[in-house]
Amino acid sequence: MPNLQQNSPLWFSLYDNNEYEGTEPLFYESLEHIKGISNLKKNYSVIYQELCAFLEKQEMEAQFNITMVEKPKSWKVRSLRVWGVEMYQYQKYFPQTMQLLNQIENVVNIGFNLLEPNATIKPHQGDTNAIIRCHLALEVPKEKEKCFLCVKQECKHWETGEILAFTDAYTHYATNQTHQRRIILLFDILKPEYIKKKNLICATVLTSFYLQQIGNYFPQLYKLPRRYFKLLLYPMIKCIQWAIPIRNYLKRK
Repeated sequence: MPNLQQNSPLWFSLYDNNEYEGTEPLFYESLEHIKGISNLKKNYSVIYQELCAFLEKQEMEAQFNITMVEKPKSWKVRSLRVWGVEMYQYQKYFPQTMQLLNQIENVVNIGFNLLEPNATIKPHQGDTNAIIRCHLALEVPKEKEKCFLCVKQECKHWETGEILAFTDAYTHYATNQTHQRRIILLFDILKPEYIKKKNLICATVLTSFYLQQIGNYFPQLYKLPRRYFKLLLYPMIKCIQWAIPIRNYLKRK
């Protein structure tokens, strides 16, 4: 992993609503040293073909946090793994995609991500600094300079078949000011120093998702001091932590 010795202490947005200020790089220049990354990039067209075949039969879903987009339903997703929770009912449509991703160790989150034309995902922070977020570009508008990702003040656009890797704990946003859609394969790689805390990290982020869904209807929730959440939500996090492997085992049967 690239220079991970400078990482900040483990951080969750669930417990801290201040802007994240860490020591990690905004973008990672290369992940080629990670086993499986090079092969994934070489086979991006295989992944894209599986997605196109899927979209002929089914549609993606609108991202659940409706407060994060300027236009309703302009950000769509199809999750295959959600922070350790295996979505077997959708993975079956993507056998080669899953085979390629399973060659990369410690991938906790996998999904396709579509941003509609003339749409923007508002500035926001990710859920934790425990991961490197990766975007494998599958479909990029011809006017790619008008379709880009900004992490803090640094902006980069997607290139078909290439990976944008970044620290999504920092404030970031994405915009597509073209007349074509943008599609990426999103996956999160858990950093080596957090492997032993994998289930706890996944459970904490999943708990944050539940609160975000409540926040769709009660926005004032986001104004509460986050330091109280750790104590109040501890039982829920522990239950989810234990439930993830059990749920995956039962669903796989």
